[in-house]
Amino acid sequence: MSTTTTNAPSLIEQSIEILDRSRDGNDLEPSHLSLVQAAVNNHLTARGVEAFHQLYDTVTSGQYAKPWLAGVEHVTRDHQGYVYWKGSRIEHFTFSVMTENQLRATTQRLAERCRHIEALGLPVCGRSYFNDWLQEMPLDFPQVYKELLHLTGTPYEHDDGRAIFPMQGLTREDGWPVEARFLEVKDGAITEQSLPVRLGDVEYHALTGQHGCRLARCGQAEHNGPGAASLDQVLDWLRRHGITQLIAQQLVEYLKANLKAADAAVPTPCGAADQPTMRV
Repeated sequence: MSTTTTNAPSLIEQSIEILDRSRDGNDLEPSHLSLVQAAVNNHLTARGVEAFHQLYDTVTSGQYAKPWLAGVEHVTRDHQGYVYWKGSRIEHFTFSVMTENQLRATTQRLAERCRHIEALGLPVCGRSYFNDWLQEMPLDFPQVYKELLHLTGTPYEHDDGRAIFPMQGLTREDGWPVEARFLEVKDGAITEQSLPVRLGDVEYHALTGQHGCRLARCGQAEHNGPGAASLDQVLDWLRRHGITQLIAQQLVEYLKANLKAADAAVPTPCGAADQPTMRV
């Protein structure tokens, strides 16, 4: 008579399986990855072992989901400190200098801003999240200006009266920009332009250095970008630069087409900055 004994996998074997099922831990909440690391190093307390087994069961059953950051619905974080709203990267927090109460309050403010942007009928993204004018915008705000201010992110201007609206340019495989693409408006005419971006620079350097532009002066406090301006100040800036509803609609069409093309584009390989620029 013989008996067969089935040995349960060790903590290390379970840790390996958790990592395999979570893209090397990238899909885990940072505290859960720390729990796995503690299991591998045999540093778990009795309570830690219980928590680890619960994590193992949820991951291997396919039921794992990142817990909400500070208990705030729809907000999560990654291992680099970036904070996400419904899976879209929005902010970066320095968690090491935040108390539990500060983290909760800051996360709640982030969620409130994101919910307001959604209530405006706009997608939440890091490009426009920081612009204060969106938080002042009423829900019945004219649609064309609503979309323009959302898509623009950071407007620029030139001494000769040109208004500059950045677009999405080509990037290398490592994410660094190859070109700065933008729309210029002067005397009712819209012109699309692009400039090469030197390795290690970003679009701001090309626009302010090569093109002689500056961040839009909407009346915000000195040493602040236009995102710190009020909604009334931004609307006044648009009026001063001749951005009528018709021109705003044309700009929105350009910007939407640009984003659609950028989403479909393949990043430029490193060293290929001299390739032809992408045109909408």
